[in-house]
Amino acid sequence: MDDDLMEWAHLYALHALDDEDERALHARLSAVDATTRAEFDTAVRLARETMAAASSLVAVTPRISLRDGLLRTVEGDDLTARRKGRPRWQTAVASVAAAAVLLAGGVVIGRELTETPQPASVTAQILDAPDLQSSSTAVPGGGTATAMYSKQANAAMLVMNGVTPPKPDTVYQMWLVHDDDQVAAGTMAPDQVAPTTTAVLEGIDGATRLGFTVEPPGGSTSPTGDMFASIPLT
Repeated sequence: MDDDLMEWAHLYALHALDDEDERALHARLSAVDATTRAEFDTAVRLARETMAAASSLVAVTPRISLRDGLLRTVEGDDLTARRKGRPRWQTAVASVAAAAVLLAGGVVIGRELTETPQPASVTAQILDAPDLQSSSTAVPGGGTATAMYSKQANAAMLVMNGVTPPKPDTVYQMWLVHDDDQVAAGTMAPDQVAPTTTAVLEGIDGATRLGFTVEPPGGSTSPTGDMFASIPLT
């Protein structure tokens, strides 16, 4: 699917099209092949899952002033993006992710998962990177894992939505998978996996995917079993 149709997919997922644009989009989709239509539908689904993850991060409705301020920020980002020639879909996904981080924060994952608030500079670098990409996968047992990542920023933002926590006395361990190696990238104990779990991974350079295994408490130096899920980082 070309970049122009990808932009339309994300704007459609965000309900950002007026009636005229939406009619034009449906007319265009009626003329594409089945593969392109499937790619479009997948892009819409992934964007909406990211929005669902963002919205589930808060249990209360933000006050009107916060909502209005955030919308003004998003509008300003969109204007800046257009001046820079940045695709609108990239700005849309970044704005949703920025809202999630602004409203709920997260954790930083280096070699271990910690309770340290994530540095705004790392998140900002990911969301503002010209090579920002988004990739998602279904997790066995329910839920999805989405990575918004930038090779230029050498970092990724992970959002896990509706994922079942690991069983007692086990942890989920993340691995940055390279062509011939797997680098440990943090663990998540049962009490660290919430309905929506966010994290930042640094040092993704050279990794082709982010994998997940089930390991003993504290994690392992190398995977002890098959990866039950993985997110492409290419």
